[in-house]
Order: sequence, then C-alpha cells, then structure tokens
Amino acid sequence: MKNPIFKAVLIGAVFYIALMIVEGALHPAILPAAAIGAVILGFLATVFLWENEHAVHKGEVIVLWTMVLLFVVYGVTFFFLGGVFA
Repeated sequence: MKNPIFKAVLIGAVFYIALMIVEGALHPAILPAAAIGAVILGFLATVFLWENEHAVHKGEVIVLWTMVLLFVVYGVTFFFLGGVFA
C-alpha cells in the first residue's frame, strides 16, 4: 500500500461497505440503495490506486465536491419537504 491516507480510506471504505451490507440485511427495504452505495463507495476508494499524482488529486477534488454538493442537495430537499420542523 502506498501511503497512510490510502490505508485510512481503504479501512473506512471496508467499514462502511460492511455497514451497508448489515443494514441492508436488517432492513430489506433499503437493500437496493445499500448495494448501490457499496458499489459506488468501492469504486471511489480506487481513486488512490491511480499512478499519476495529478489524476489522483483531480479525482480527490471531484469526489470531495461531489460529496459536498450532494450533502447540500440533501439538506435543501430535507428542509423544503418538511424535515425536522414539520
């Protein structure tokens, strides 16, 4: 393994994939979403396997901003659909 960051990402990805599998088994209604999430997380964890450092940096930035924007979309959607204040 290349560096400690890759090890941390790999451990985190394995943990969350296992968590998604367990939650999917306990709550069959979320199994499709858990499976899709596990596949996407596994794919995104491979960013650190790329050899070109510029490509790794670009991949990290894309993943980071995608997560930030999806979190904002989730927050705005949750707020306007009632959310906590309903």
